[in-house]
Amino acid sequence: MPETVHGKIGRVKIQNVLTRTKTLLSKIPLAGWIGGGVFVTALIYSLIFFIPKPIQFSYAAPTCVGQLVLFPDTQRASSDDFTVNFQDGWNIGSFKVASTRLCIEPKTSPKEGTYTAAVAPFGGWIARKQFAITVPEAPAARAADVIGKAISTAEPLKISLTSADIIHTYKLEIADRAVACAQKDAELICEVAPMELAHGTKYTAALFQTYKDTSTKVVEGDIATLQPLALTSASITDGQTIYDAPTSFSFTFDQPVKEMKATLVKVDGEATESVETELSTQGAQATLGFSPLAREATYRLEVTQAVAESGSSLAAPLTYTFTMSGGPKVASVSVGAHSVARNASIIVTLDQPLDASVDIAKLARVEGIKGSVRKKSDTQLTFSIQGGDCTAFTLVIDKGLKSGSNGETSKEAWSFASRTICGYAWTLGTSVKGRAITAYSFGSGSNVILFTGGMHGSEPSGYSTMLAWAQHLQAHGDIVPTDKRVVIVPNTNPDGIAARSRNNSRNVNIDRNFPTANWHASIETVSGTLPTGGGTSAGSEPETAALITLTRQLKPRLEVSFHAQGRLVGANKFRDSVAIGNIYANTVGYKTMYYNAEEVMGYAMSGEYEDWMGEELNIPAILVELPFASGNYLNAQLAALKKMLAV
Repeated sequence: MPETVHGKIGRVKIQNVLTRTKTLLSKIPLAGWIGGGVFVTALIYSLIFFIPKPIQFSYAAPTCVGQLVLFPDTQRASSDDFTVNFQDGWNIGSFKVASTRLCIEPKTSPKEGTYTAAVAPFGGWIARKQFAITVPEAPAARAADVIGKAISTAEPLKISLTSADIIHTYKLEIADRAVACAQKDAELICEVAPMELAHGTKYTAALFQTYKDTSTKVVEGDIATLQPLALTSASITDGQTIYDAPTSFSFTFDQPVKEMKATLVKVDGEATESVETELSTQGAQATLGFSPLAREATYRLEVTQAVAESGSSLAAPLTYTFTMSGGPKVASVSVGAHSVARNASIIVTLDQPLDASVDIAKLARVEGIKGSVRKKSDTQLTFSIQGGDCTAFTLVIDKGLKSGSNGETSKEAWSFASRTICGYAWTLGTSVKGRAITAYSFGSGSNVILFTGGMHGSEPSGYSTMLAWAQHLQAHGDIVPTDKRVVIVPNTNPDGIAARSRNNSRNVNIDRNFPTANWHASIETVSGTLPTGGGTSAGSEPETAALITLTRQLKPRLEVSFHAQGRLVGANKFRDSVAIGNIYANTVGYKTMYYNAEEVMGYAMSGEYEDWMGEELNIPAILVELPFASGNYLNAQLAALKKMLAV
């Protein structure tokens, strides 16, 4: 250890005293030598034990001085401020004969000033050695490294000290969260990441200096965290299926990055397998490289952290789960499972481009109907069909399609079953306000079964159920027997349905406007008499006229009307209408009202559609009262409706 200033001054003084003593002794007669020897001995003893030895206290390293001490185990230290221990020297066996190094350690946090300490055998006054300990000002932390600064939430906060300090420990506290700070030379390194601070947030921070059990707040003030680093684009998305064979993914951020941490694993159920990666950064872009990934395998990539040159970091990890495709697969078909045009061109789209070598004519075909297939583009095939009504067909692609992206071939065949359109629609006429009255036809037999709904606009369940019946036959038109034709008019009173009004827009009850023997302009209703509720004349309304014309043209084998509400079945009592009504009622579990309809309804009825077709055309007709005015009851009625096709 270098000699201190105090040590040098003391050594010079001792040398001066010894020189003067030597000069003095040379002048003393021989007879005085005995007395002189005693004097010199006393003087040397005083110099060794009574004059304090200076020690300069150090914060940067252990405070020790060279000092020969005999039998150190017998020595006792005397100081209120420091403890003394002896190091190095010689032993005889386990017995310490002498030490050559004396070290001191403060009992409490050291304060600037001069202190004394002494050691003596058994703590006595004989051979008592004294020390003068000078303690400099304690190291101070640079407040500007903390206070008023915007810090990274991911990187350590570095705080400069005026000098190295191995005496104290330091702790950084932010928002009631604290971390211990490591020290390197004259700099504190405080790991901020474990605090999990929010980005772009202001906090109060404090730095504590601790010695043993005593802590002192040495810095305090406001601090802020940087705004988070933002990802602006990436070459991968979560949930993606990857069709090519990438060997890297790139990530672009809103500012230059200096590091990124990421893990890539292959996922197989609960098990994972790490994939070796290589990371590089350039400007605002980071690239994660890897060897080619296994096909038809699932992977998970997690960017756990990225740090910008400014210190900004990600607010949260970025996680991507993706799957490597196998060979080509069908991604979509341009038609549904029914109602395909008779001469349709159907587009089948693949999930990836085909290799140029693929001969699609050898791998794809149409079954069940006349058709052909050709390659429309690298990712699309065109299936062209030619067929009749309600014809089932299947599109087929055999396995073995080769990918133009990754060279893999499809391992499974693909097929898609559908049916050409089973019916068609046309407009019978229009309502008073010009709304279309639309009919749907299915099958081509000579025996027509006619279904109608929505005659009373306040009973939309009849309209909803019949529209659903038409949609069902579009998909399942093959249930219509070959000798039958089904015609459905879901909405016979469009203005009333639109307004949720029982009557049409001229306040005429359509079902009291037909030219029956009992037609009257004045009709009975639940609320009393309506003078013109039957119309100005029989068949005066355009909605009525459209149904009359259709019925006369079709001359149906049976007509079924849907109204609401009451779970009832009525019949016009022409031909086998009652028997048919019983079939329907028994199938759905409804009561009948063949001969007591007016009693059940509570008022007299005239000019009804079912009565007119019976009187004029001898057509059997039944009327179904659904459970409620609103709703779609197709599922509950479907079995009975199918039975109507067989009568």
